Amino acid sequence: MDPVDLPEKDRVKGRVIAALCAFAVLLLSTYASGATLNNPEAPFAVGEELTYKLAWVGMNVGTVVARVLGVERINGRDAYVVELRAKTNSFCSKIYPVDDTFISYIDTQKFISLKHVVRRSEGRYRKNAETIFDYGKKKAYFTNFRDGSKKVFDIPGPVQDTLSAAYYFRVMDLKAGQNFSYKVVNNESIYELFGAIGKRTFIKVGNKAYEAFYAEPYARFKGQRVEKGKASGYFSCDRLRIPLYGIVKAPLFTRVTAILVNKKEGVMQ
Repeated sequence: MDPVDLPEKDRVKGRVIAALCAFAVLLLSTYASGATLNNPEAPFAVGEELTYKLAWVGMNVGTVVARVLGVERINGRDAYVVELRAKTNSFCSKIYPVDDTFISYIDTQKFISLKHVVRRSEGRYRKNAETIFDYGKKKAYFTNFRDGSKKVFDIPGPVQDTLSAAYYFRVMDLKAGQNFSYKVVNNESIYELFGAIGKRTFIKVGNKAYEAFYAEPYARFKGQRVEKGKASGYFSCDRLRIPLYGIVKAPLFTRVTAILVNKKEGVMQ
């Protein structure tokens, strides 16, 4: 059955699943936004792979896999190529299939986004687009490859996309109780994510206990706080600073979780 022809209640479920997978990108960027007490070199490397299980009101709906694929030259700068893929499982794909890929090209020295690629497949909806950031001109260049449309918009200076933000803040030196704030580009708009790092605690993920920090971030758009639910999460205090567990509560989603189920460390070059 085509997703468009589904009964209304199933179309709602499909939109929830699609939004869940897309929001997983923000889960990673948000919950990695606080780092550990130390500030070593980048804790991630080529070959790193993180796998998360997504659940909606307790039901397993899919997975998210984030990988550091390699290093490429972008506009004269070396950049880490980071890919995140969010995909529904076989059961949910029968209701509303989602297969989204996000790719960030992250400056290896400044850890800012140089380029962001989005390929989304959600039911009949498709998106294939990229955004290139020119910090000299303080401009971002968006291209929609499906219809050929283009857009140029201003950026305030160094910014992150929704995926590069995760890796940028894994190298920051933030302490418990310290505030954080950073600019993130999403859908050709500039958002400010802000919040505070909570106290250290221990949480169990799978069969392993982690020492972790807690964070509860918020967002502002054009100076106004965005009120669309509540997010919180934990990230590891070890040198990898990995997002471990995230929770999103909202009227439509009710309760969404993303939990780390597998990790593979990269190899330093």
